[in-house]
Amino acid sequence: MGAGEQLVGGAAVGSADPNTVLAVIYFVTIGVIVLGTGIYFFAIARITDPEVRLMDLMVTQREVQHLIDNLSSQFSNFFRLPLRWRKMKPYYTHHSLSWAFIVFLFASIVVLIVSLALDLSQVVRISTLTFVASLNALFMTRQHLYYIRRTYLTYDAEHYLVLDTTSFYHFDWSVFNVVQIGILLFEFVQLLSFPIRDLIDSIHLADRIDSDSPDTASFIIGIISMFANLSSKFYIIQLWFLVAVVACIAAVMSTIHVYNAWWPHKPIALYWVKYLLPLANLLYLPMLVMLIGSAACLSKLGTDDRKGAASGLLRCNDPAIIKPLYLSFTVTAYTAGYVILTAFVTSFDRIPIQGEIHFRSQGVAFLKNASMLLSIDFLLVANSYRHIRSILSLVIVLSMVCFNISTQPCFVDQINYWRTYGLCSILWVSLIVAMLTNESSTLTKLSIGGIAGALSVGVVVLFIIFVVVRRVNLAARKDAERATERNSLVGSNYEMTQT
Repeated sequence: MGAGEQLVGGAAVGSADPNTVLAVIYFVTIGVIVLGTGIYFFAIARITDPEVRLMDLMVTQREVQHLIDNLSSQFSNFFRLPLRWRKMKPYYTHHSLSWAFIVFLFASIVVLIVSLALDLSQVVRISTLTFVASLNALFMTRQHLYYIRRTYLTYDAEHYLVLDTTSFYHFDWSVFNVVQIGILLFEFVQLLSFPIRDLIDSIHLADRIDSDSPDTASFIIGIISMFANLSSKFYIIQLWFLVAVVACIAAVMSTIHVYNAWWPHKPIALYWVKYLLPLANLLYLPMLVMLIGSAACLSKLGTDDRKGAASGLLRCNDPAIIKPLYLSFTVTAYTAGYVILTAFVTSFDRIPIQGEIHFRSQGVAFLKNASMLLSIDFLLVANSYRHIRSILSLVIVLSMVCFNISTQPCFVDQINYWRTYGLCSILWVSLIVAMLTNESSTLTKLSIGGIAGALSVGVVVLFIIFVVVRRVNLAARKDAERATERNSLVGSNYEMTQT
């Protein structure tokens, strides 16, 4: 093989490093999304009639103020826990669970610090998993209590009564709705990438494909879902970038809060906060999953899964990486980022207009938290407990399906319907992956095409079922509307004859 054909670290000598090129593309893509969002709303504001723009600004200011009130109530509910049993009444279960998760949280921090100092790799991994899982469980428990007590915390019972009873069947194809649909599709791809990655890793372990193929497939999935799998150098850049972003978000929120508290007569206008919501929803999973992936990658170093630190969601096997330092910053950034972002995206509770795709904050809270639990399950649970990981993933996705059906988190019925289809498709893929990854003999007998066919056929069959059921429901809906019109017409004719 000639010198020009030799491969070094996966890149051909004499050619540009693909990791560098893709790193540039990755960050440029994020920059374009952020800049494009700002330019769009700036342009819309300039072409709108001044009077209409003033009215929209007043409405937006009220909506943002409501968001800030909800955000303040969430943080107040999160940090204020009664110590005495008598003061926990009547929410004994929520407060007791919260204190139990806090104990696990602080115990895991102590164990993590000690294990990092003593270089106990297995203990580091277990304590990292315990910390992240306890944090998510604590926040979910406090949020559930917040939604139970929300009427008493915000003194706006009529607003939430309208939210609970509002629903639409159709939606229009406005720019806002297209963005919302795009975010939903993006979330679907992100969630679907977890079982697919697990399947690819299992196929690789079964020696069904060459060593380069799983990394290539995993990399492609990572780029599509924004869970990029590049070099260890890219990991270093990406981690410090995310740490800086989380630190900036926390600093800006703290500065605005302190300024408005000290100078209430001249507060900072916050109408622009509303336009950050689509961006926060879009980048919610990529940012937090990258931080969980960083913790998972670092915790693999020195364990039986250490090879995953060079070929998993992220690659952190660079000698320049100081494990205690990087893991400490990762855990801190994830804690701050998870609490801030989750509270932010679940605090916007405006009443939608007819045909607008919008979501109830309680539904957003559950589905976002469940998505994070799914990522924790796939990334932090060791391969030696693959069967437990598979069972947990099925339970989490099934709970998401049941929640979406029972609570209808979107105000538009059609969106709830097709979102249920997406979650059922993920459930099907997770079920097949769970069966194959826990049965190595079955996995070795099936071809790659057979596995892909089984996954595809199930998704297509589900699609056909959902289409048929939707058509039946539409026919029944039209028949009911015609019957209502006939009854009203008969009633009107009867009143006319009586008069």
